[in-house]
Amino acid sequence: MIQNEEFINIPDKDNAGSMIFNIDLKNKKILIAGGGKIAERKIKVLLPENPLIHVISPEVTEFIKKLSDEGNIQLSLRNIEVSDINNSYFMVLCITDKQDVNDMISSICKRMGILHDDSGNHNNSDIMMVANAGIGDITIAISTDGSSPRTSKMLKDLLIHDMKTSEYSFEETIKAIYHKKIR
Repeated sequence: MIQNEEFINIPDKDNAGSMIFNIDLKNKKILIAGGGKIAERKIKVLLPENPLIHVISPEVTEFIKKLSDEGNIQLSLRNIEVSDINNSYFMVLCITDKQDVNDMISSICKRMGILHDDSGNHNNSDIMMVANAGIGDITIAISTDGSSPRTSKMLKDLLIHDMKTSEYSFEETIKAIYHKKIR
C-alpha cells in the first residue's frame, strides 16, 4: 500500500507525458520507411540490439546499401506502399522526406496498433528514440521529447564522459544499494 499518497504527482490526461522503457528488440521486426541520413543514424543505434530491420526507400545511403549487401538488414529499393505496413512489425519508423507519406504511415500504424515514430512530426508518434548509453549495468536515457535531440545527445555524452573518468564508481555504488535493499 502506498503511504504518503499526496506526494504522488498523477498528471491529468491532457498533460500526460511520456515514459522511457527498456525494450528487448532482439528478433523484433522493425520497418523503416526512408533511407537517408536520419534513417542511417537510427539504424546505427538499433543494430546492436539485433532487431530484424526492413528498410523501404527508393534511395538509400551507402551505409544502408552495404548493410543490405552484407545481409544485416532487408532492403526494398522502392516507395513504401500501404500493403507494406502490417501487424508482423513490432515497430515502424517514418523517416521519409515527404511528410504526407509519414502522416499516411502514422495513420495506418495507429489504426493497426503498431508502435511508430514519425520523425517529422512527433505529435503523430507513439514512441520516440531517446539518447541512451550504457556503462556496465547502468543505462542512462535522456529525452527532450523531440524538441532538441542534439541537446539530449550532448547531455548523454557529458554524463557518460563523467562516469568513465570519475574516480567514483557509479556502477559499484548502485550494485551496493541494490544488494542492501534485497537483504
